[in-house]
Amino acid sequence: MHSTSALLEIFRWGYAHVPGVLFTYSKELDLDMEDIGVLAAILYAHEVKSKPLFERGITTGQILQCCPTLTKNKLSRRLLKFSNQNIIDIIEEGSKNFTDKKVQLEPLLEKLEEIITRDHPQLSFVQNEKTKDDEKIEYLEKIKQLENELEEERNKKIAYTETLGNSDNNYKKVADFISKKTGNLMSVKMSNELKKWLQEMSLTPEYLLCMLELCFEREIYNPKEITNIAKDLVEYSIQSVEGLELYFNKYVDNEKNTIIRNNKFDPDIQEFGSFTGIDMIAEARKRIYYKWRYDWGFTHSMIMKAGEIMCQRTKNGGLEYIDSVLNNWLKKEIRSIEEAEKEFQDFKNKNKREKSSTANIKKENQRSNKDEYEIYVKPVPLDDIKSNV
Repeated sequence: MHSTSALLEIFRWGYAHVPGVLFTYSKELDLDMEDIGVLAAILYAHEVKSKPLFERGITTGQILQCCPTLTKNKLSRRLLKFSNQNIIDIIEEGSKNFTDKKVQLEPLLEKLEEIITRDHPQLSFVQNEKTKDDEKIEYLEKIKQLENELEEERNKKIAYTETLGNSDNNYKKVADFISKKTGNLMSVKMSNELKKWLQEMSLTPEYLLCMLELCFEREIYNPKEITNIAKDLVEYSIQSVEGLELYFNKYVDNEKNTIIRNNKFDPDIQEFGSFTGIDMIAEARKRIYYKWRYDWGFTHSMIMKAGEIMCQRTKNGGLEYIDSVLNNWLKKEIRSIEEAEKEFQDFKNKNKREKSSTANIKKENQRSNKDEYEIYVKPVPLDDIKSNV
């Protein structure tokens, strides 16, 4: 009766065999129903297009042919997700076309095998190819490798600790000497220069003590001037005490060279003067800059930022205005360009709000003045007034 029914033809077509394990472990594999549907399409393409089934891989073009409702964009997104999850391998064999890419499901099968073996230990009868002796040898080698790595880390840590400790001791020794000789605690400027002498110039504490003793005897306490002397000593490779005394007697004690050294060119001050238009030749102005730089601890870029604000906010500004800006930053603990720009922008916005409120008050006052009026009384002739009387 239904010998020609098309319903029977439906069951003669191939099926997409979706392993039930995908549903069981879908949450652990981070797969939703749409993911499982795309995997079903890949499995179906394997069944229909790949003969025999153990051939590795199926092209994306074959998958799209077997599943016309599956769009290229949707398949591409899902394949990318599966690849990131290490569920599939995507092989590009020379061609850049999407339809020529080959999809391999071996990573998915290996992952499923590991999960099943984990949950069912009785299935772990498949022995590893390595023998027990090989495993023992590999285990001992790993232990030896870890021991060597630990020993290297321990040696590095000990060396670093010794270096750090020596550096701290050297700094403390010279700092105590400076404080004792000057009768004051070290300034920030002197501390920064001391680190430069020890680290950048690699001068020993004993050498520094001799050099500083000769400097303090000549009442040279300016850290920058001492640094200039240290640079000369390094440049001339003066290592002995006799060499130090000869240098100080011949160069430092010479009044002319002392004047030249005090007026030595400073590129930071020169850049600041050119940027702001302020003449920085005078020693008093240089001392103000050094106060900002070393006593207050501002970087050269922060001082340049304060100079920029001075140029923007005033017509005839000078060091006093910059000093007030930096003093404000010092009180508010502003130490970076970003914080300074934010503070300056907040100041500008506050001024705008105040000007706006002032303008609104003036408008309201003008409006209220317009609303006021006088009572008008019509004039009466004098004759009419007399007649009424």
